Order: sequence, then structure tokens, then C-alpha cells
Amino acid sequence: MSELEGRIVAISIGDAPDRARLGFPQREVDRALLSTCTALVRAGAEIAYAGHLKPEGYTFKIFRHLAGAYAGSRETPFRHFVPEPVARGTRYADLLAVLNEGRGVVTTEIARGEAFVPVRPGGGGIRLGDEVVSNDMQLSKWFAAVAPRNAAEGYRTTRRMMSSRVDARVVMGGKMGVLSDPGDTYQGAMPGIVEEAIVTLELGKPLVVLGAFGGAARDVAIALKLLDADHAVPRGEQNATYRPSIDRVAALSDRIPGALRDVLAHLADDDRAEQNAFRTASAIAEWLTTPR
Repeated sequence: MSELEGRIVAISIGDAPDRARLGFPQREVDRALLSTCTALVRAGAEIAYAGHLKPEGYTFKIFRHLAGAYAGSRETPFRHFVPEPVARGTRYADLLAVLNEGRGVVTTEIARGEAFVPVRPGGGGIRLGDEVVSNDMQLSKWFAAVAPRNAAEGYRTTRRMMSSRVDARVVMGGKMGVLSDPGDTYQGAMPGIVEEAIVTLELGKPLVVLGAFGGAARDVAIALKLLDADHAVPRGEQNATYRPSIDRVAALSDRIPGALRDVLAHLADDDRAEQNAFRTASAIAEWLTTPR
């Protein structure tokens, strides 16, 4: 049996505002991401990701990669959890197109209120749990059955529900709230990468931080004492909520198993895609068998 057979490993990744300063083109980040996905699937795990539905985004990169490598050779290796704010803002035709493209590779669930609802093409439209919708009006009516919440709360709920479902998490990149960078903004009290790291550790689940590629993940690695403080990349003024969120990560440093600290520190500081990918899978498997 493979070392991660039956396990679900979440991937948390976002564009890092300091990626270029660290000398990483986007293709190197994609290579590290897809190498990690490959290693985890080969170890028997399923990949889970919560993201938007833009064709150029990480959701499509992951499932298109897995579709090419694993379609027809094993059970669906990718679980896509769609945050409620994303799903509510998606047109029926666009959602159906995504579901059709991912058929056979992706298991999709949409967050609505305090639950995930399985979604797939079927019944002449889109099957949402036991209901079928076939146009925008019906889709809107389905969402209207549960009162909407603001975007920050919607994302927060999705992150926490998903974290309870998965067995481990890998984080890399992520927004940092640098005020001089218009594209580096986040909703809510903290970046998604940071919140997902916090919830994962609070639940006592394995967390691998690939900090070499910058972003919030690098600060998470520093806060957990997996990287020295001198690895921080200089940046300008940040969102006022950023530093308190990193301080919350630091308070969870003792959740890192002592026996794995050296391995996780190495992973946090190494940018070699293929080597780190398989070490990531092994580190997660070892953590899962480490007594709490």
C-alpha cells in the first residue's frame, strides 16, 4: 500500500508579491506545484484545492495536469472545493463548462452556508446534491435558499470546513498585503495562506511550508522557526492585520513535531521541485504516524 493511500492533502498556493525579487519566474512556481501534486498522487493521496474558476488560475493548472497524467488510471485524484463567494458569482454556463472539462478527474463540491454540496453535470443540467438546475435563474434560486454572507466570512467558512475534511496541507506563496502593490490585497482578517496554516495546525494536522518561493508562506516558515528571521524579504508597509496574523502562526510553533523539524526546515528553504516533492510526501506520511 502506498504511504498516503486514502489520504487527502490540501494544496494552498497564491501569487507571491516578492517572487520576482527572489528570482523565481512563474514557470518555476508552477513546476514546484505540479511536481508536488504528482508526488502526492503517486504516494496514494488525493489533492484538494479551494480556488476560483478562472481558466488561467491554479485550479485549472492542477486538474489539467492530473487529467493528462492520471485520467483513466485510478480513481479521481483531485477534489475541488469552491468557496461560496466564488460560486455565487459564477454564471450557470461557466460552471457547467468547468464541470464538463473536469469530468473523470475532478470531484467538485460547492460551499453553501455551513456545508459543502456535491456538484456535477447530470439530469440535463447541473446536479447540486439532489437538485438539478438548468439556467442562471434556477442556480440563483438554489443559492437563495441560504442567506448570503460577506465575502470574508464566506472564504473563512470554506477554509475551516475544508481543513476539517483533509488530512494534511502544503502551503506556498500567498498574498502579503503590501500596500504599494495594488494586486497584493486580501479579504478578511488575514491572507488565505496564513489562515489555512493556522487552522491546519490548530487541528493537529501536518503542515509542509514551501517557503523558498516567497509570499506569506515564507513568513509562516519564519514564524514557525523553520527559517531564520534573516530570510525575510524586505517590503514596504503592509495591511495592518498582516503582522497579527503571523504572530498567531508563531504561537503554534510547538505544534511542529520535534523529530520532523529538521526535515520541514529543509523543505522550507529548498527550491528544487522534484526532490522536494517526494520529500514532502514522505514528511506528511511520517507526521501522520507520529504520536500527538
